[in-house]
Amino acid sequence: MKTFKARGLLAVIILSAALAGCGVQDKPGNQPGSTAAPTATPSPEPTAALNEREAIIYLTDTELAETIEKSVKLQYETDTDLVKAAIAELQKDPAENVLALWQPIEITSVELTDGLVVLDIHLPDEARLGAPGEMLVIETLKKTLFQFDFVQGIQLLVDGAEVETLMGHVELEYPMVREQE
Repeated sequence: MKTFKARGLLAVIILSAALAGCGVQDKPGNQPGSTAAPTATPSPEPTAALNEREAIIYLTDTELAETIEKSVKLQYETDTDLVKAAIAELQKDPAENVLALWQPIEITSVELTDGLVVLDIHLPDEARLGAPGEMLVIETLKKTLFQFDFVQGIQLLVDGAEVETLMGHVELEYPMVREQE
């Protein structure tokens, strides 16, 4: 009877060891003779919560006679991101009977420092307009960016340089400043 109990006890020990071994996964650090350290799962990086703001983007009618307001929702993390999002909206293809004068203009860089937006652009030939169009390009930019309280001025550069006029018709201010109400 002692051998029966000993065999039973031995069977329980072997079964317990086998069941305990089932929980071990085949990872490099768990293999016999392996020198690799077990890999840790990377913790997900915290993502900044995006802010959302409703803003007005200023476009123009097809006759270049007046500006047209378009309400949009902008997502951003910082004030600089908000300015970039607004400029990106100025460049989007608008609805029928509306023109986005900023669409063909290439944005080289956008910086915001102490309330001054420095916008460097490149003007391809198809972006060049007559005097009324040039005035509207400047007006739509100013109206769009000056709606943000933190924007106090806009420095508009063409290919990295200050120019007297954007397209040869309207003299530019350096910087263009928010008009006092």
